Amino acid sequence: MKLKDFIKKLEEISRSTNNSDKIDVLMADNIPVIEPILKDDMVFITDQKR
Repeated sequence: MKLKDFIKKLEEISRSTNNSDKIDVLMADNIPVIEPILKDDMVFITDQKR
């Protein structure tokens, strides 16, 4: 998935709720997302701070 498509989906999700500031983001295995990292033209969604 391209970054702009991913962001578009997140924006759609955010607009579909009245309390997006209270919604947590989890990976599929229920690990919380901590930080996205850009490396070599790829974004990695991580569960660790750099």
